[in-house]
Amino acid sequence: MRVCLLMVRTPRSTPRRLLDRLRRSLRPREARPAPPAPTPTPPTAPPLPVKRRDPVPELLPPPDVLHVVVVEGIPMEFGGRTASILAKCRTLHELGGIRSVVLVRNHAHTLPRAVEGMRRRGQLGDGVEVRWLMDAYPDATEPVDPPAPTRETEHDLEARGWTRQGRNLVHRVDGVPQELRRFRDGALEHVDDFDAEGRRVRRDEYDVTGRLRRTLRWDAGDGTVLEQVFYRRNGAPMYAVTLAPPGRPGGRPREVSVTFFDESGEVEETHEGSMAPVVHRALDALTAGRPTVLAVEARQADQDLVGYRRDHVRTCFVAHNSHLQTADSELDDLRGSFRRLFRHLDTMGAMVFLTDSQRADAEALLGRRDTFWVMPHAAPGTATHTEVERDPRLVIMMGRLAGQKRTDHGIRAFAKVLEQVPDARLEIYGEGVRRAELQQLIDDLGVAGSVTLQGFTQQPGREYRRATLCLQSSRFEGAPMVFVEALRQACPIVSYDIRYGPADIIDHGVNGFLVPDGDIEGLAARTVQVLRDPGLASRLSDGCAGVDERFGQEAFAARWFHLFRTLYEDMPASVR
Repeated sequence: MRVCLLMVRTPRSTPRRLLDRLRRSLRPREARPAPPAPTPTPPTAPPLPVKRRDPVPELLPPPDVLHVVVVEGIPMEFGGRTASILAKCRTLHELGGIRSVVLVRNHAHTLPRAVEGMRRRGQLGDGVEVRWLMDAYPDATEPVDPPAPTRETEHDLEARGWTRQGRNLVHRVDGVPQELRRFRDGALEHVDDFDAEGRRVRRDEYDVTGRLRRTLRWDAGDGTVLEQVFYRRNGAPMYAVTLAPPGRPGGRPREVSVTFFDESGEVEETHEGSMAPVVHRALDALTAGRPTVLAVEARQADQDLVGYRRDHVRTCFVAHNSHLQTADSELDDLRGSFRRLFRHLDTMGAMVFLTDSQRADAEALLGRRDTFWVMPHAAPGTATHTEVERDPRLVIMMGRLAGQKRTDHGIRAFAKVLEQVPDARLEIYGEGVRRAELQQLIDDLGVAGSVTLQGFTQQPGREYRRATLCLQSSRFEGAPMVFVEALRQACPIVSYDIRYGPADIIDHGVNGFLVPDGDIEGLAARTVQVLRDPGLASRLSDGCAGVDERFGQEAFAARWFHLFRTLYEDMPASVR
């Protein structure tokens, strides 16, 4: 199969010019400024954000629609965004009978195990299905017998002289690897082929039934993935994606073209650009003309779906993080992904934010819009682990060990807490790329006896119930789900006052405290204040009781059902 790499020229334009054009093109007509007065007037300041809070609508039955959620991927140990999506789908089904399909755009052979973990932990309830994009793609072929490699066991290969390396078995010639096969629980997982110099050039991936699912081809020189081929049930190629190296170090490979094949494996056509045609075909097959609300919850998928328009589908784009470049950005300093998305506001069904504050900032730039909705995260259905005794000296942090979360700020603040409350303890739950770095910081500060990295927890509610305080030090958020989870378990919060979320959820002095962004001393001082005053800790815990009114399951469902009805009524009568 031929691989074509295209050089794409990026238009020269400064971000400021792009944003000025964006603001002019998206400003509602009635909000356009009047012609200038004959006499000069002083320049006006940019509009200030105006926060508005929509009342919680009445909980009414939703329309009969399919709910499809498009995500980029689901890792084995997923974080708050995936957890919030699963909780959303479960609530919509439990309170309204809505069926949801979570469509995973990017293929990863670990997805079946991640899904099994969701089911085991009770996170994937009735009415919620997770699918690979390739499994939603139309395929009317019949399964065939598994290919020969899948019929050979590990014992067979060892008997032929292959050497074992963990779960891998390797065939070498003169010490140079020629082929590698990896097994899991006795089933072949993938086969790697190498060139004459021992460099990997190809991988075939199989599922537990022995079906060939995907082939990856690499550039032997720099290890760049050049092509991915996805297969039908009959073993013939279904579609292939050609890739180019990332445009920057650490970036993603760029999608250059997609080639489609018929059921016999013959080339049908090739489209230049991203995987959008694949996503469109998959969605057409999945929705099959049924009224559908499509929720795009990953910015990588925006490019595929801003141009997807069907009479029976209405699309909403959900912002799980800030649309601004940094926590200190001016209102027009947008991230590139949101700058591109906001150019299509007039053609989307809805733009969903998680907080009133973020919507206010967006409207200060783009003008007030009826298509801007706020849908806060929902707290867990009921308070759990009420039998667990609260520890008056325990503070916890919850979240990925990543740069965005600034867990090191929490650790440094707690080192100062220990100077005044030496028997206090900080437990940090989550995994991520910064684990080793954070452990080194704990060791360097000499607080290893009081601060521990606990890893991923499957029972966050229990940990919040044990703790007297939850500490948060993120750089930015969309609306941290951990906040409503903590309040649900009557665990007050001390957090930086950042964009976005904390000020929309924490009632300062009632269920927690807000501290100026970056003020490590402030985090420490508020933590000490709570730990030293049991009466204050008790009052803050009692102040968490109001979480249901705004963030309860019924309020959450009522908001989404109201949006679903609005989008459904916008569909032509012929498809309703």
